[in-house]
Amino acid sequence: MPHHSYNKKEYREKQSAITKANWQKGVFDFIYRKDERICARKGCGKKFKVIHSDPQIYCSQSCAASVNNTKRGPMSTEQKIKISKTLKGRKSKGLESPFKGKIKVARVKIICVNPKCKKVFLIERWMKRKFCSNTCAMAVIGGKQTSPKASKGKAGIRKDISKTIYFYSRWEANYARLLNYLGVKWEYEPKTFDLGSQNYTPDFYLLKYNTYIEVKNFLWKYSKIRDEKFRRLYPNIKLQLLLKKDYLKLENKYSRLIQNWEYKNSPFVIT
Repeated sequence: MPHHSYNKKEYREKQSAITKANWQKGVFDFIYRKDERICARKGCGKKFKVIHSDPQIYCSQSCAASVNNTKRGPMSTEQKIKISKTLKGRKSKGLESPFKGKIKVARVKIICVNPKCKKVFLIERWMKRKFCSNTCAMAVIGGKQTSPKASKGKAGIRKDISKTIYFYSRWEANYARLLNYLGVKWEYEPKTFDLGSQNYTPDFYLLKYNTYIEVKNFLWKYSKIRDEKFRRLYPNIKLQLLLKKDYLKLENKYSRLIQNWEYKNSPFVIT
């Protein structure tokens, strides 16, 4: 049973300060330090890096498969027949393909919901597409605050940050945690800007620096056009893009110092 003094606030704060200082000094670097290894496949010799605890011995799935598949022995006749039936009728990308024709897949006809288009197009049964193209999607949804292709993955409220703010991604939530850790006052989506054909709401506003921050994994055509419109219409407003390269640098420097930091494979339940 732990001693009651371990639960004292003064003791916990002291230990927390010691641990943070050690992280900054690099005492715990061994936890995420990467080892350089040589691929175990004979004839490869390629070097790759993995964390110390990772048992990986091959540089890629291709090398691993080429070694492991040889241990399975020759393929049985039953397996060959089964694969042959599966591939029958499939059109291969290779020019010297032994298979001819097209694979037959049940598709459904959909009418584009863009009232100015109404084009009929085919989709797989499991797809949820409503528009025939990105152009039609932007024509209808472009006036909304979020782009038609904005990712809603891992969206939800993080109670350790706020009981009311709904973040649209782990990156946004982690950036808010970073700002709190650094003591920078911020607001989430405080203002929407009219760009004419569409609206734009930057993710964060930093009060001290009078600057808006947009957290983006990557910039595709829609985002670039929107960014150019914003800077042309509002030249006096400061806007900075936090792209993948910048985000990963911040994560590498601060993530292990900040409680509840969410990584790529972190479990997350929308609250």
